[in-house]
Amino acid sequence: MSKAGSLAERKLESSMDHSNSAKFRAGRLRLKMRMLSHLATSTIASQPSYVAYENTYKMVSDEGKQFSVKKAEEVILGVFGHYLTGKTYDPKVFPRLSKNLTELIRDRVKALGIERYKLLTTVTLLENKSQGVQLASRALWNQQLDTFASASFQGPNYFAVGTVYAIYHD
Repeated sequence: MSKAGSLAERKLESSMDHSNSAKFRAGRLRLKMRMLSHLATSTIASQPSYVAYENTYKMVSDEGKQFSVKKAEEVILGVFGHYLTGKTYDPKVFPRLSKNLTELIRDRVKALGIERYKLLTTVTLLENKSQGVQLASRALWNQQLDTFASASFQGPNYFAVGTVYAIYHD
């Protein structure tokens, strides 16, 4: 009997251990779930929220905040005059200079206080070897609202052409 009693006791103990281990595992699982849900809420809370603005349904820009072709051309010529006067064409320097002039013109035109326009700026620097050159662009746009400004500059052995496209964005 002692063997049977001990066997029954062992079965009882093992079933108790089993139920305890099941409870222990369930408790650990609950703890992990709480930790994960806490992490998820703190991650979501720390992410910046997206603010959606209502559409104003304006079909034209406010007076004085519209794109001015004349002012943009003055900006282009001013930048070209300041940064290109006295320079000669250097094929190693001019590609980087073209990129820098493009960014500078874009930033200065934006500083004019233009609202509701997306700007696309290009600067083309060409070595002048008495060749013929034509620059052209094509776009699908609204003739009443979209426009562009372009200006050119001639150096001792190069041409510079800068263009700013202003696309109205409601």
